[in-house]
Amino acid sequence: MPYERMPIRNVSAHFGPRRPAMQFGGDTVQDLKQIAVWQFNFNELPTPGLSNLEHVIPTGSTILNARLRIITAFVSSSTTTDLDIGLQTSAGVEIDNDGLITVAQATQATIGVAGAIIDGSSGTPAALVGKIVSGNGELKVTPNVNDLTAGVGQVIVEYLLPAALPAA
Repeated sequence: MPYERMPIRNVSAHFGPRRPAMQFGGDTVQDLKQIAVWQFNFNELPTPGLSNLEHVIPTGSTILNARLRIITAFVSSSTTTDLDIGLQTSAGVEIDNDGLITVAQATQATIGVAGAIIDGSSGTPAALVGKIVSGNGELKVTPNVNDLTAGVGQVIVEYLLPAALPAA
């Protein structure tokens, strides 16, 4: 937003849109909400700290929702493989390994259906849904049995940044 300073009275003229202070409201949720999406294959499950490219959900963010979208059905040789989906720090320290989607939500029966959407707030909500993240979180997807043979999924997390303020 450009400014023009008038030298006579040292007054600034503002050009372009101006936002009111947050205490007066008026900003849309889309200015404050962040959406992170991870897509992965059965043999390349998201793991924190492998590089500096992993998306980080910052400390103090509030998780609004977490969903697992099944693009290609997950298949395992034991047919009993469930998925835990949560957050860890880049050093691999657990924030909550099933804080986004629990094994009770992502059972073999639910992850074995292409097109299914598994909601982390359904039934008994996962621990981080509706809560504040206690550390810089990177996505961790863990099967309870390591025998997946097929499948592609997306994890979609909606969150608010800590003390989120819209861009000026």
